[in-house]
Amino acid sequence: MKHIVLLCDGMSDHKIDKLDNKTVLEYANTPHFNQLAKEGICGLIHTTPEGWYPGSDVCNLSVFGYNPKDVYTGRSPIEAASIGIDLGENDFAFRCNLVTLDSQFKKMEDFSAFHIDNETAKKAIDLLNEHFKDSNIEFYPGVGYRNIMVVRNMDFDVKTTPPHDIMNQNIDSYLPTGKNADFLNKIIKKSWELLDGEFKEANSIWLWGEGKKPSLTPFEDKFGLKGAVIAAVDLIRGIGNLAKMTVIDVPGATGFIDTNFKGKAEYAIKALDDVDYVYIHVEAPDEAGHMGSIEEKLKAVENIDKIMLPIIINGLKKFGEYRLLITPDHPTPVEIRTHVAEPVPAIIWGSDIEPDKNIEYNEFIVPSFEFKDGYKIGDFFIRRSK
Repeated sequence: MKHIVLLCDGMSDHKIDKLDNKTVLEYANTPHFNQLAKEGICGLIHTTPEGWYPGSDVCNLSVFGYNPKDVYTGRSPIEAASIGIDLGENDFAFRCNLVTLDSQFKKMEDFSAFHIDNETAKKAIDLLNEHFKDSNIEFYPGVGYRNIMVVRNMDFDVKTTPPHDIMNQNIDSYLPTGKNADFLNKIIKKSWELLDGEFKEANSIWLWGEGKKPSLTPFEDKFGLKGAVIAAVDLIRGIGNLAKMTVIDVPGATGFIDTNFKGKAEYAIKALDDVDYVYIHVEAPDEAGHMGSIEEKLKAVENIDKIMLPIIINGLKKFGEYRLLITPDHPTPVEIRTHVAEPVPAIIWGSDIEPDKNIEYNEFIVPSFEFKDGYKIGDFFIRRSK
């Protein structure tokens, strides 16, 4: 049996007046999504534990089949694992976004420095490292605006805020607070002096997603399947590394609307010659949601349907026995531009799946299954047991 998970980050949404009071999924032209809904079973997954923030870290761990309550220590340590950063027991990792603040360093204008390119971002990170080279602070380049800061041998108990949650808001009330927060705020404010005027729109860093080194049971030990991960973003690649899965590089995979949709699908099918399970992560719908762009989100969803799904559907069929799970990790509604802790609609389609009565895929499917503890979808998808 071969398995593919197609994780469409942030794809589910709310009804939008400009789309005739439909969601993006309802409005978009998605014949392949609807084909799979008609031929498979549909359900709801509560990927965010009650009382938790619906971050992509927590929600993707759930879809992989890991209980966030047992394994989650923070977002940044997962991303650190993706690029081989070794964290000691007394070290903390932080996500270090390159961002754009207004000219007075008061308002968050863009959480991604208007999607700064990799080369420019690395120059900014190199400059920060040069300044802090004689301290216990280290900066590591990631993909574009998504970078990592590590603080060695220091303890933190802080509250931080994702920058995509405070677009166009005053930052003063969202700066880190708690134990050793002053240390972090001095670094943020020092970045204003170092970066402003040097790197286009990147005039500040923003620190969040803190945590210590986590530990995951290897995916093969947990589920009995050899697994692989295809993703452009460090967070998902980090989960793959921690779970001892194969992490596959796809040329042109960017984590944005210009990503290589075709290549991701093709590499996934090819990988199934050697593994039993491939987790494909597509970031584009989430980025469009954070941008507040209806047009870009429609484009992302329709690209997944038109470009990726025919390759995945036809590719899986050659293996004879197969299953496909399609789901968002969380909604990222374009009108509020951030994540919400609501259940997401999922499709399971495969060679041994008897169809239910759904004929379209959207947020309003009639659920044949529902998991209040979202991580249980892992067992259900792989073993078809509750």
